[in-house]
Amino acid sequence: SEEDKRTKTEKSSKKKKNKKKAKKKKKREQKKGKRDE
Repeated sequence: SEEDKRTKTEKSSKKKKNKKKAKKKKKREQKKGKRDE
């Protein structure tokens, strides 16, 4: 149904956003680690 399709796309877009956030966070943490050394 249309409702199912919409929730599915919303979920997948949320996952993508979270992945991007995680990537940025990882990079930031790596930079911090390099500075600490």
